[in-house]
Amino acid sequence: MFDFAGIVGLGALIFTAGFAAVLAYRHFFGSTPLSSVHKDYKHDHCKFDADEVRRTAGQKQPRVDTSDLPPADPKVAAILAAVQSSNIEKVLRDLSGEQNITVGGQEHKIGTRNSYTSDLELSMAYLEEFYAGLKLKSERHNYQVRGRKLANLIVEFKGSVHPEKVLIVGAHLDSTAGDPWDSEDRAPGADDDLSGTAALMELAKALLHAVPGCTVRICHFTGEEQGLYGSKVYSDKVADEKIEVIAMIEMDMIGYCKLPGNRVDVHDNADQNGSHSLVEVMIRNVARYGLSLNVFDTHNHAVEGRSDHAGFLDHGFKAVLVSEEFTDEGFNPNYHSTGDRVSECNLPFATDVTRMVLAAVIELAECK
Repeated sequence: MFDFAGIVGLGALIFTAGFAAVLAYRHFFGSTPLSSVHKDYKHDHCKFDADEVRRTAGQKQPRVDTSDLPPADPKVAAILAAVQSSNIEKVLRDLSGEQNITVGGQEHKIGTRNSYTSDLELSMAYLEEFYAGLKLKSERHNYQVRGRKLANLIVEFKGSVHPEKVLIVGAHLDSTAGDPWDSEDRAPGADDDLSGTAALMELAKALLHAVPGCTVRICHFTGEEQGLYGSKVYSDKVADEKIEVIAMIEMDMIGYCKLPGNRVDVHDNADQNGSHSLVEVMIRNVARYGLSLNVFDTHNHAVEGRSDHAGFLDHGFKAVLVSEEFTDEGFNPNYHSTGDRVSECNLPFATDVTRMVLAAVIELAECK
């Protein structure tokens, strides 16, 4: 007797197994392989480890001597002064959906930069047009994560004395409103991380007026909200090519500051790979150029594996994360929500943080 029900059941079983196999393939084989040096962190959905922050809140910060500072360099001071809040604000409004923009000769409004939307591609094209307008070449570094084709965008300033030595400065372009593995039509991400993105663009403009002795690479990473994927892939590329990396500086969430004191956190993962030297450079330049910032040397593991500097630390490079205050009291309450808008950002604060990083880049890259 013909067992119709059995055939249907078998077909359903085969279909289910096949569908599961496709999903497994996309998850395990549809992603660019990562180096085994990267740790598999199991984090909660926060930018920092609150328990680690509380545990280390009262610890004494390493002393940084600022008594022997040279006077401010007039040329550097002029370059820093050219970084303007209005420029940063424009980028934030353009790429968070606050105003219409023109990309590829057509008008658009970008309300999200979620990795599973076409607006991320539009945002990438916006950056490419910006750099082309500065007569700078930008290059995409392609990769895949769970079957999704993404790209980092790299802009290089070749060193005039030591081109083989490379300083990497990064921020991430992608955003989320809390559901990074699905398409979100509204994820403005003004602070996370348009603030860092706009800072990178200001750095690029500034470096047109300086001659770096060492090579500087500006890196707009994507896939950050999918487990730092883009930066990990790029750090693997850099390590495989045996590039001599001076340091890596990541700017992620530098636009929110509601508490008095203008605290900016610099995270060195408790001096991993000697990264505390980068904190010292920033503290000294804040003092040297009179920036309105209070640099807080976190010197703990609160952001371990939580931003795009992590992959570079994994490979043994010096790297730090520069951020706004990551504490229970000072953290941006709009994190990973549709409320992360320009109106919640402190633009003068973001401008001075950009200047601080720019001064560090000028020093570390031996600019003239």
